[in-house]
Amino acid sequence: MPAPTHPARTARLAALLAAAAVAAAGCGTGAAPEQNEADADWAAVTIEHAYGSTEITQRPERIVTVGWSDEATLLELGIVPVGMTASVYAGDDEGYLPWDVEKLEEMGEEPPELINTDDGIPAEQVANLAPDLILGVQSGMEEDEYDQLSEIAPTVPYLDQPWMTEWSEQTLTIGRAVGREEDAQAIVDATSQHITDAAEAHPEFAETTFAVGSVLPGTNDLGFYVDADARPVLMRGLGFQQAPFTEDMEVPDGQFYGTMSLENADQVDADLIVMWFNSADEREQIEDNEVFQRIGAVESGGYVAYDDPAMAMAISTPNPLTIPWVLEDFTTDLAAAVEARG
Repeated sequence: MPAPTHPARTARLAALLAAAAVAAAGCGTGAAPEQNEADADWAAVTIEHAYGSTEITQRPERIVTVGWSDEATLLELGIVPVGMTASVYAGDDEGYLPWDVEKLEEMGEEPPELINTDDGIPAEQVANLAPDLILGVQSGMEEDEYDQLSEIAPTVPYLDQPWMTEWSEQTLTIGRAVGREEDAQAIVDATSQHITDAAEAHPEFAETTFAVGSVLPGTNDLGFYVDADARPVLMRGLGFQQAPFTEDMEVPDGQFYGTMSLENADQVDADLIVMWFNSADEREQIEDNEVFQRIGAVESGGYVAYDDPAMAMAISTPNPLTIPWVLEDFTTDLAAAVEARG
């Protein structure tokens, strides 16, 4: 017996599918024979993820990305999505990130339509783009959003934990979803080499413990990212060792950071700490705090801080476009802090 369906949800899904059908009809260009020919060598792909599995039976031609940095892998593969996530935090006035803009200009392509996902994924806008694949590999896509988007097109959400798909796995997953896994592997190898070269140029990193954190907006609480988060993953790739105190923090399921009251900042025991701030004012307020100043790494010079959104975003969502874009400046800052600490 089929599970009961809520009438309002049924009507909503029907409207979304109707919108997608209308949009798809408007996108017709007489290219169907080429599409059929292209599909002749396509083998169905099944991708396992947090909500089960997604089968992609046809070569995707209209792709929408709703995850952080998912578009970067596509662009590096030479594929321009029809829609991608806007970055209100670090993008330009419209919401485009600088490395994406540079890549699009290099490709001679127009920017895709932007999708603001700050308050959830707008399914109607996604449907209007008539996608045949939706990617949210680096996202916090909720299950009801996944169910709704899957009614529009095959959808790939995060693989295990929200926001914690490692960049290399993200790249390979997207490559597999679009039938370009070998190309994606080549991109991973080349990008990994950038990180390996930086680590080899700085052997001192291997002897240095680190913590990466931020300030929770509207509070005096510090947040430090867990070991599976993209930022610590990048730091370990550069040779650093995770500070033990971060592994002892209580982290709720599905959360990528643990919290600590500023009054307990004396527990921050790491040779180096890297911090992000949402604004220069927020950074100044924390750095003027006497308790924060007594953190060992801050007091000794083993402290790196960023209040530039693009820099913070590039390091927070490492991918094949941001790693070459940011790595030289980032490692220069890290090396200076390690040297200052002595």
